[in-house]
Amino acid sequence: MLKLVKYFLWMIVLVALTIGFDRFMVVVPLEAPGLKQTQQFYVDFRARILRLFPEQGKKMQPVDVIEAVIEKKIAPIAEKAKKTGQRYLYVDGSGTLQFADSLQQVPKKYRQDAQPLAE
Repeated sequence: MLKLVKYFLWMIVLVALTIGFDRFMVVVPLEAPGLKQTQQFYVDFRARILRLFPEQGKKMQPVDVIEAVIEKKIAPIAEKAKKTGQRYLYVDGSGTLQFADSLQQVPKKYRQDAQPLAE
């Protein structure tokens, strides 16, 4: 029975220390360079963990998945490419591959070797 009481008391101490550390990292502003980044990481990490367990009755906010973020970034680029028409690929005098949005952007001496890019 005494071991069980000791175990229970140590668990209370551990939980109290964990809560104290959490409050310290969230509330106290740390200005030292290494500590400031550590605090920012902890606060961001804590917010992400807490979002995993929404309060009862509240809907969870959608989290951007990597595919959605990529689509948001690529969609405007794809729209621009469709508006400008065919893109071309050519090799310049130093042997470097170059891309152009239109045949008019390819220098005249490389136009006969320019190849349209496939969609």
